[in-house]
Amino acid sequence: MEEKDTRSREQRWSDNIAEFCGSWGFVIWLSAFIAVWVSLNTWLILTHKFDEYPFILLNLFLTVISTIQTPIVMMSQNRQVERDNERDAALAQRDREMIVGLHTKLDELLANKQK
Repeated sequence: MEEKDTRSREQRWSDNIAEFCGSWGFVIWLSAFIAVWVSLNTWLILTHKFDEYPFILLNLFLTVISTIQTPIVMMSQNRQVERDNERDAALAQRDREMIVGLHTKLDELLANKQK
């Protein structure tokens, strides 16, 4: 049985972004971007003055990415905690029902044994 997705659009976005940002694909993509940026700007220093060492513009981009990424990851973690709590509550309810059923059966067995 498939569970219906009750997340809002914003929650789905934050979960998807956090999933991508926590993947090797993101690490590889960001590493490649930085390598190209540094290589290109190191070469351009000889001919143009775009983003000279120590690459202040690159640092600004990375800071913005980090600043935006942090609350998105935290929102996704909050959603995961909510899902875990819902699952734990459902499991606890199922366990309570099983214990009540076992007590009922045990009481029946004890009552039959005493007869």
